[in-house]
Amino acid sequence: MEKEERRENQRTRLTKRLLRESLLGLLEEKPVEKITVKELCETAELNRSTFYAYYQDVFSLYYEMGNELVDALVDYVRTGGVETESMLAYIKERREMFALLIYNGQFMDMNSPLQRRVFEETIRYSWPAGAEMDVPETEWKYMLQYMFMGGSGAIHQWVRNGCDMEPAELADLLEGMTGTMMRAAPELARQAGKKE
Repeated sequence: MEKEERRENQRTRLTKRLLRESLLGLLEEKPVEKITVKELCETAELNRSTFYAYYQDVFSLYYEMGNELVDALVDYVRTGGVETESMLAYIKERREMFALLIYNGQFMDMNSPLQRRVFEETIRYSWPAGAEMDVPETEWKYMLQYMFMGGSGAIHQWVRNGCDMEPAELADLLEGMTGTMMRAAPELARQAGKKE
C-alpha cells in the first residue's frame, strides 16, 4: 500500500512537472490568456483528462506556479531574509520564472491575486515600523503603496533588463530611496493630517 502511494505521488509530481515545463515553454511564445489546454497537453504529451485531474484551466496552473513563487519569497522574508540584496539575489536566481510572470502582467497589476498578496504581506510585515514612527495606519498604507509600487516597478524593470545590475547595486539604490521616504514619513503624515 505504501509503495503504491509513493508511486502515485511520483506520478503526480512528474505529471505536474511536465505541465509546468510545457506552460513555461509556451509562455515564452505567447501570453497566458492565449494558451489553450489542448496545446498545453500536446506540448506535455499528456491527455486533457490528465490535465483536468489536477487543474480547472490554464490559469489555475499559472496561478499555482505564481503562488508557489510568492510563497517562497514570503517565507524567505519571514525567516530573516529581509536584506534587499539577498531578496534580489533570490529573484535573480529565479529570474526566468519571475520574467515570465512579469511579461504576462501578473506582478504589475494590483488587481492580480499574486500582487495583492505580496502587498498584503508587505503591510503586515512593515506595520510595526509605521506605528513606531507614530504614522497613522491609513497614511502608512498609502506611503507603503507608493514605495511598494516604485520598488516593485524598479525590480520588474531590472528583471526585464536581464538583471543588468548586481543585486548589491540595485539594493543600495532602492534602500537609499526607501530610507529617504521613511525618514520623511512622520512629517508627511503630519502635513496630510493638517490638511483635513
